[in-house]
Amino acid sequence: MNKTTIFGFFLILIMMFSALQTPHLVETENTVNAGARDTLEVDCSNYSFEELFVYDFATYDLEMSTDWQTGWLTASAYVNGSNGAQVRTDLDGLLDGAPGGNNSWISTDEREAVRQVGPDCISDMVTKMGIREGIVHRGLADWNDFDWVKEGIKLDENDLVPEGHAEERTCQNAWATPDCKEVPVSITDDLQIHLLKNTEGSDNNIELNQLSNKGNSNFTFSMNTTNVTSAKISLNFPPVNGLRIANWDVYRDGHEHTENVTESPQATYNSDGSLTVTYESTYNLADWPIVQELFIDFTTEPLDNDEAPSWSTTAPENGTVIPIVNDGSEVTMLSFSQVSEFLVDEGLVSLDCSGPSGWSLQTVSSGDVMVTPGSDSGEVSCTGVDTYEKVSSVRTWTVAQPVVLTAEGDYLDSAPITVTPTSYVSNPTITLTGLQGERSTASVMKSDLSAQTSLDLSLSGLSPGAFTIQVVVTASGMLDWQVELDLGLSKTNQPPTVSVQKTLNGENGTWNEQGNSYSMSGTFYEPDGQEVEFSIEVCGWPTTNVNQMGANWDATVSVAGCMFADLPQEMKITVTDASGASSNKTVYAMPPGFDAGDSGGNGGSDSVVETTEDSSLPAPGIAFALIGIALAAIVSRKRN
Repeated sequence: MNKTTIFGFFLILIMMFSALQTPHLVETENTVNAGARDTLEVDCSNYSFEELFVYDFATYDLEMSTDWQTGWLTASAYVNGSNGAQVRTDLDGLLDGAPGGNNSWISTDEREAVRQVGPDCISDMVTKMGIREGIVHRGLADWNDFDWVKEGIKLDENDLVPEGHAEERTCQNAWATPDCKEVPVSITDDLQIHLLKNTEGSDNNIELNQLSNKGNSNFTFSMNTTNVTSAKISLNFPPVNGLRIANWDVYRDGHEHTENVTESPQATYNSDGSLTVTYESTYNLADWPIVQELFIDFTTEPLDNDEAPSWSTTAPENGTVIPIVNDGSEVTMLSFSQVSEFLVDEGLVSLDCSGPSGWSLQTVSSGDVMVTPGSDSGEVSCTGVDTYEKVSSVRTWTVAQPVVLTAEGDYLDSAPITVTPTSYVSNPTITLTGLQGERSTASVMKSDLSAQTSLDLSLSGLSPGAFTIQVVVTASGMLDWQVELDLGLSKTNQPPTVSVQKTLNGENGTWNEQGNSYSMSGTFYEPDGQEVEFSIEVCGWPTTNVNQMGANWDATVSVAGCMFADLPQEMKITVTDASGASSNKTVYAMPPGFDAGDSGGNGGSDSVVETTEDSSLPAPGIAFALIGIALAAIVSRKRN
């Protein structure tokens, strides 16, 4: 197997001018002009450049599909400190001849060039991974190599050109795009390069000749780890009954290598029956050009001395209380991760449980053990069962709810929650936290709970609306209980308020010279800290010309929609929070030169009659105020 190396971010090396060997880079149409880069093509056939760059840590993740022919291979490289400067320097040098290349600055244009040609370049390369069916084999052989599928390849990076860097500048080269930014290659900011799935382009990004045994008999996975200085390799294989690791080796230059190889591949069986194998690989760059290879053998053959599952030291002893939410419905008794922790076996293991009459227990596809209780508590007996039907000893536990919580209603500042311990645990400790999406409250705790108690949960930190309660209960002789409950609680929504700022003349706003628009300003307050939206109606016509600046607002509105330009103009300001609560304020602006005469007006300036209304209540005073002003105007004119 030709096991050259490929790393997500080494498309950087792959795509352009290397001092050792030069991939072929061309522009498909014309030349670069006026800052616009035409589509590039690049030939990276059989290239491997990992030895040319340093990195601090990397991850490889292989996911085989159920067809045992296709899959996804993703990778991430993490480059820190001085290594980040080295990567930027090498990249800039490799881009010699491209706009901005080899000028000691790395630019966003160069970054886009990398992203553009990356999938084409990577698809030319070998994946450095392969599988061989049949007997265990090491070294050169007819390997079934993984190949890239270009349509499924996507590249991304973080901080190759850090946004807003103190040394950032506009690109100086003649062909730079208008928004091009660049930073010195010498900066030591950390960066990351990621080879990702392009799920919009394909259902996979690697493929090989389909394994005829589909994992049901012996096969060996191999990967060239030369120059993989520090990486976590993860392999995920589809569910196959009894699939396990049989053996593994690291070879150097074709010989078995045991020196400094201390970490072994770790196998984890997932709830769906799939097998995940992880391996921490290291390579000392001083050992170059020694070729290092990893071999992991897989089989479905049973162990010669297969032992029954055994209980781990963390497994609950007989008589332990297993806490559940006992509301009569089917609920989780033990999660798959707990089952995996409690039982020790070479392969996938599950629990087989039985309970008292009227109780129903089953293991679902997720691997969780589910129970439908038939009474307040019950004695449940369980054994561990492995792939080959070997059975562990029996453990018997008490399954019950340790604490009952009651509460409901809508509260503003704090919510009272009644907690009552049951008889199945003694003096538990309970901790309650309100949850609402990413928001949460401060926790409230009660130790040595021996009788019914009411706990007040502060609602500070939550937005108005419904929230749930995270419950954590610990007690001697019981597994820790952590559950999220919906008790029917919600936080009261307080509507925002709005005020209008008086001018120096004691008025609520000012007219423009033409008298066809009116400017106002003021403040608003949202007690729950939510975003707010403004709207203003002028003579019943809506306008959205409102500016918000922190807790301040201002607006200039047109009165073109008002039918009677010489009468007071009604302006209704409404502020609404994100939960839908609103309040409003209505003001009346007198037209320029308006004279209310004996009605008590000020003889011509823009006097205002102002009133406030809550969105939930009618405001009859507004209409009466408007009628009063209008009648005053009519009387004044008749007297004249």
